[in-house]
Amino acid sequence: MPKKMGVNSKAEEARARKNALEADKKSREVREKEEQYWREAEGSKSRAAKKREEESEKRAEAAARKAEARRLAEQEEKELEKAMKKPDKKANRVSIPVKVTEAELRKRREEEQVEMAKKADEVKKRKG
Repeated sequence: MPKKMGVNSKAEEARARKNALEADKKSREVREKEEQYWREAEGSKSRAAKKREEESEKRAEAAARKAEARRLAEQEEKELEKAMKKPDKKANRVSIPVKVTEAELRKRREEEQVEMAKKADEVKKRKG
């Protein structure tokens, strides 16, 4: 019977180191490729330039929100004006007291007196 061969511990350690180095190298390459991809995606802008760009975007969004709010407010005002111009249907059914000034009352009384005088004259002419 042949003798069982033992395991060469030094060779095993060398193989393990070699495999570990290869795995480390592969993971480093994958990480490097991913970092390269993101660097290219970001472009060659500096942090300050990116910050300025983000701030300008925020300002533009805020201006757009303000413009939209202003437009909605104007639209609401127009609708309110239209509603105020339309006569209320219930108001036609129930009479709303109209403001009358003292001068208008005097003028009406005078007109009524003139009309009564005319009618009285007509009646006198008919009788007479």
